Amino acid sequence: MRAIAKKEGIGFEVVDAKKPEPKKGEVLVKVNAASVCGTDIHIYNNDAPWDTRIAKGRIIGHEFTGVVEAIGEGADRVKVGDTVANESHISCGKCPQCKAGRVHTCLNIKAVGIDINGSYAEYVSVPQHVLFKVSEKIPPHIATLHESCGNSVYTVSAGPVKGKAIAVFGLGPTGLFAIAVAKHWGAKKIIAVGGTKIHLDLAKKVGADVLVDRHKGNVIEQIKEATAGEGVDVVLEMAGAQASIEQGLKVLKPGGQMTLLGLPAQKVNVDWSKDIVLKDITIRGIYGREIPKTWNQMKELFADKKFNLEPIVTHKFKLEDFEKAVQVMKEGNCGKVVLLP
Repeated sequence: MRAIAKKEGIGFEVVDAKKPEPKKGEVLVKVNAASVCGTDIHIYNNDAPWDTRIAKGRIIGHEFTGVVEAIGEGADRVKVGDTVANESHISCGKCPQCKAGRVHTCLNIKAVGIDINGSYAEYVSVPQHVLFKVSEKIPPHIATLHESCGNSVYTVSAGPVKGKAIAVFGLGPTGLFAIAVAKHWGAKKIIAVGGTKIHLDLAKKVGADVLVDRHKGNVIEQIKEATAGEGVDVVLEMAGAQASIEQGLKVLKPGGQMTLLGLPAQKVNVDWSKDIVLKDITIRGIYGREIPKTWNQMKELFADKKFNLEPIVTHKFKLEDFEKAVQVMKEGNCGKVVLLP
């Protein structure tokens, strides 16, 4: 089968790989679509920590949808012919976190496309517990978004949003998904903060009410102006940028909540007393997706025709054209990029 594998050092390559056979507890899926994640670009660039974790020959890709083709011994979660999407995190089911029902923070967590072969291929075999049935009526380029969108669903659902004023910092795919989810769940006003025209335009298409270009004027002043000087009830930090965390704390109302999905590369300096303690705010970190809660929420969202993620998918490429996908992602003028085997 055709697949995209890690090269020695920088880059991926098309390889002719053996079609996998499902082992005990595994399921073989014929891949219909695989979406590209920013992590895949870091792997392509051989950035740390992936340079030491992923060996040459590993088939990449951890977001996909497809149809079950075969089932290994003991697998009974899905059946042949089912349309599925995947959870990328492979939990152990045995550690204290898993036993406490927090499988998304498993202490021995592994990942599809990193620790086992992934979905940039015609077929992928994965442990059955990472698969969730989805409607066959959902187009593949949308169904493959479940895993990535799940990050945003978990982020938005971490606190009440209905009737609230919300600021979303960072307008990559997860930020755009968050806007779509918050809009669908009844947010009163959504302020999108970004730095490129394409992402601000996409934010508008999926539900943002106010657009703030961080390169044009003072971000804090613009948000305060858009909220009659009050600030916002909720800040969703999706970029992991020091500036957006600092700005988010400044525009958050007393008693509000900041929810963070982004991972800052540097230490963040904040006025702990003035911006956190004396404002009596809540700060919540988000990792992955709550299982199965987030997936149950996504089932309802994706079934609703009013929940439209179509504008976020800006590029589709054939599997063998992965270099074009990588280039588009590196340039940054895109929403979500999808590979179609």
